[in-house]
Amino acid sequence: MKQLVKNALPYLGVIILFIVLSFAYFSPVIQGDELPQMDNIHAVGMAQELVKNEAATGEKSMWTNSMFGGMPAYQVKGDSSANLFRQINVISRLGLPFTTVAILFLYMIGFFVLLISLKVDKWLSIAGAIAFAFGSYNIIIIIAGHITKAYAIGMMAPVLAAILFAFNRNRIWGGILTAIALGMEIAYNHVQITYYLALLIAVLIIAKFIDAYKQKAIREFAKTAGVLVIAVVLALLPNLMNLLTTQEYGALTIRGKSELTNNSAVKQGSGLDKDYAFAWSYGLKETWTILIPNVVGGESKSIGESPELLSNSDSQLKEPLSQQSQYWGGRVFTSGPVYFGAIICFLFMLGAFIYKGPERWWLIAGTILSLFLAWGENFSFFNDFMFYHFPLYNKFRTVEMALVIAGLTMPLLAFLGLREIWEKPEVIKQNSLGLIVSFALTGGIALAFYLTPETFFNFISLQEMKGLAQQKLQSPQMADTIDLFIINLKQIRASLLKSDALRSFFFIVLASGSLWLYSTKKISSTILAAGLTLLIIIDLWSVDRRYLSNDDFVSPSQANSFVASVADKAILADKGLNNRVFAIYRNPFNEVNTSYFHQSIGGYHGAKLRRYQDVIDSNLTNNYQQLVAQLQKGSISGVDSILSISPALNMLNAKYVIYNPGQNPIVNHYALGNCWLVNSINWVENANDELASIEKTNLRQTANVDEQFKNIIHLPNTDVSGEISLVSYKPNHLSYEYNSPVEQLAVFSEIYYNKGWNAYVDGKLTPYARANYVLRAMNIPAGKHTIDFKFEPQTYKIGQIISYSGSILILILIGFLAFKYYRKKV
Repeated sequence: MKQLVKNALPYLGVIILFIVLSFAYFSPVIQGDELPQMDNIHAVGMAQELVKNEAATGEKSMWTNSMFGGMPAYQVKGDSSANLFRQINVISRLGLPFTTVAILFLYMIGFFVLLISLKVDKWLSIAGAIAFAFGSYNIIIIIAGHITKAYAIGMMAPVLAAILFAFNRNRIWGGILTAIALGMEIAYNHVQITYYLALLIAVLIIAKFIDAYKQKAIREFAKTAGVLVIAVVLALLPNLMNLLTTQEYGALTIRGKSELTNNSAVKQGSGLDKDYAFAWSYGLKETWTILIPNVVGGESKSIGESPELLSNSDSQLKEPLSQQSQYWGGRVFTSGPVYFGAIICFLFMLGAFIYKGPERWWLIAGTILSLFLAWGENFSFFNDFMFYHFPLYNKFRTVEMALVIAGLTMPLLAFLGLREIWEKPEVIKQNSLGLIVSFALTGGIALAFYLTPETFFNFISLQEMKGLAQQKLQSPQMADTIDLFIINLKQIRASLLKSDALRSFFFIVLASGSLWLYSTKKISSTILAAGLTLLIIIDLWSVDRRYLSNDDFVSPSQANSFVASVADKAILADKGLNNRVFAIYRNPFNEVNTSYFHQSIGGYHGAKLRRYQDVIDSNLTNNYQQLVAQLQKGSISGVDSILSISPALNMLNAKYVIYNPGQNPIVNHYALGNCWLVNSINWVENANDELASIEKTNLRQTANVDEQFKNIIHLPNTDVSGEISLVSYKPNHLSYEYNSPVEQLAVFSEIYYNKGWNAYVDGKLTPYARANYVLRAMNIPAGKHTIDFKFEPQTYKIGQIISYSGSILILILIGFLAFKYYRKKV
């Protein structure tokens, strides 16, 4: 026992070191300050209705009406109670601040485990862990609030460590560790990062197969692969509730196939639109940011925010120049570059020459694959094939995210190479050519960029050049001034590149010099490890501080983004049930403030229901633009006429329009209410006709219904006589009272989703149909009746049972193997 404690003490020290480093970077949290994180704020806004409902009723609703008229809440606030791996994830965070410190800690400890598993010395492993954790992308996503993405990235290294342990040391325990690490990874619920991890694992497995074939060890490979397949199944079981519901829901979202048809010659995919998916493609020249952060200007902020950049500009141009963006790359905007570190790039190249182990080729291949994928539309022949033919690839957007693969493979190969130098210093002299080439491909290029940046870059985007050329055509007398403006703009941006290029060059000189001194026995291994660790921290920490610093933290009161406005309070005073709100003072389809307080027509989510998106594109966007245009004329009274001819808004029961948070909302007197009775049906043949009919029919009297529902509903009579009203509201349970002397056809202003919503008349399950493209309709018999809509997704229930069972199975298996191991030791 004493020996066990003695062996564990150094690793306990490492854990403490990583915790201290994490708190040091996010030191304002010690004082209670908070980091405003946009996507995290969005998550809070989206989930508020669910939080309130759970607090009031104790029920976990899987449906929310707070966004887009209503949608499944699986990706908003899921139920993790049945998932063992969610509980393990909580434990692994050690109670550290969830949105900041715990993330950085997990980055470091996860990569440390990977290096240790590959027998890298613990001191080098500390340096490697820091290098991985402080890569700029890993930090930038924290301030952006991409919390689940960050945690999923943090779990990539432990998954690889477990798989390599299975191949290299013990397949059974490696399989168990793989099941646990992969289960934890999946539980963080960022499918795109897990997908990229799966691609890297596929490259690893192929490399292992080739190696096994060469060594005539296919049988051993097959045994290990079989164990890993079982491990994958075990990792999936507790996560199945979330995975099954996501798969079911995803097919009906903008990531699934549209039911609309068109005559376009453009090839249609079954997932996202390709232009949308590839909008954030990393530029080919922009790729140099992994070595030099400011190659294309860093982040999308105005030059005026850095006054020193304007110091040498022509005085008459300072004002227009100050309004230009530092960033001139090809993306719409960016919060910062993907910078792995000049030292890491140098060590990666050196590792490719020096390290001869089995990991070399799959790490190089993974890095190349990462770059290919991140280039997106800039490497179209490869990525078009991936988008249209590779399984699930067209479900994801923001392809620059694929650089997370290189963000792991490059520091890993770098430190495997460094391990060789650490153990055999003479390897540097034996591979002096590799050292020279590595220096030339990193430090040499950085120096070349510093000396003649204009040789490699033009420092102005194609869009900017087109705009300036248009200005010259429109105002020929300004041509000389515009040319001078372009010269000054290029000089400013070139200065940003030169500064960082020289910076990277010096870091590479210091790192390569340290290795040479170590190889000639001028410095010890301790000094080498300490020196490289210090250089890596200075390099990465200082770049990261450009994008996430103490200045970004605010007090808790300032961090609260959800404060009820005058308009919000006026709407909340209305005790009516489920009245929807259309907020037009900003983009209604990209905000969550309304969702926090009300049932919203708009919202913010990356996977809206496809049919609702169709209504946004064909109807609601026009309504929004018309209302804004009318208000810009200063005529609030004219809004009423716009609302009278906005059938989509009215059928969605948009009772209130917020045009100014500081003013009372506009009441929409044309909203059709929670439900209404109709006296005619317009049968349509397809989705196109159904969508178009929204604008062509009087929705108060007529329901537009696809012919596929003729066996479910019918028009009992054309005489509407009776009443129906919503009397009880919960996100997952709506109750209506109905009274009519004759059978009627009712339309409900609720989003149609037949993968869970069931209708009951007096407790009896009753079929219902889709109407008006996105709503529900059903026949109700004569008399007084209670109608209930309950969200009871069977996929969720089945998934929950499997998740519980899988969690118990894993606990039993771990207990059994631990018992066997203990018995063997005794």
